[in-house]
Amino acid sequence: MNNYERELTEHFEGRYTSEEIELNRQLYEECLKENIDFLIVEALLKKGADPLGPIENKGWGLLDHIYYGLIEELQEERSEKLFFLTKLFLKYGMVLSNPRIEYDGSNSLHPMWLFGLMLDEKAMPLLELLLDNGMDWDSFGECWGHITFDLINVTCGDPINDDFWRDICVWTMKAIMFGASYDHIIGEDDDLREFISISRNVYDLHNFRRYNDFEYKFDTSLCWRHPEFYRSIVTIYDKKSGKEVWKTGICLKEGEF
Repeated sequence: MNNYERELTEHFEGRYTSEEIELNRQLYEECLKENIDFLIVEALLKKGADPLGPIENKGWGLLDHIYYGLIEELQEERSEKLFFLTKLFLKYGMVLSNPRIEYDGSNSLHPMWLFGLMLDEKAMPLLELLLDNGMDWDSFGECWGHITFDLINVTCGDPINDDFWRDICVWTMKAIMFGASYDHIIGEDDDLREFISISRNVYDLHNFRRYNDFEYKFDTSLCWRHPEFYRSIVTIYDKKSGKEVWKTGICLKEGEF
């Protein structure tokens, strides 16, 4: 262990007993099995295993969170396993915003930061489960903030001519508008309200709870005029009526669209 690692992690040592670390290790190993025994998972949770805890009691391992690791390992499946595990974790008190070892945005990462990379149709029921069970606005912000930063500032994929990037952008916007349909999210997140241009739209956000009822179209034709501001204008249409219901600009800075 080098000096930096020791200084960074030594004040976290002792937050978990050796017995708790062992329970966490058993929980993590069971959750990664091909055929998970959910009765064993539940028994470990009853004994005190912590889905937001580490499986090591010193060094970098102290900064790892089991739930982050499960999202990382199970994201290719993105469906029933992670959904039912999350349901059990929530039943036994998992609160994403309150890990015993704090997130620091660098060495100890919030699980929803990684969740932002798996947004698609299969991930939406899990997002709904988390939001219905009170996931806080800051945790949701880790999700949408990460993926939009990547789309805007890093990858800059083409949602007009590239089917792959169009699919990513559509599901990103569906997830963002879905999250915004929850009062406890949109009421607290100033950045989210600005991102979706809430002050310039009058449509009832609660309707976006039905995330598959809308069509998303992207327009990059104005980007050449304001390249320092925009990556795309996003217009949302109600599929049934064909009417435009929402419009916002995916932008780097505040501006007019």
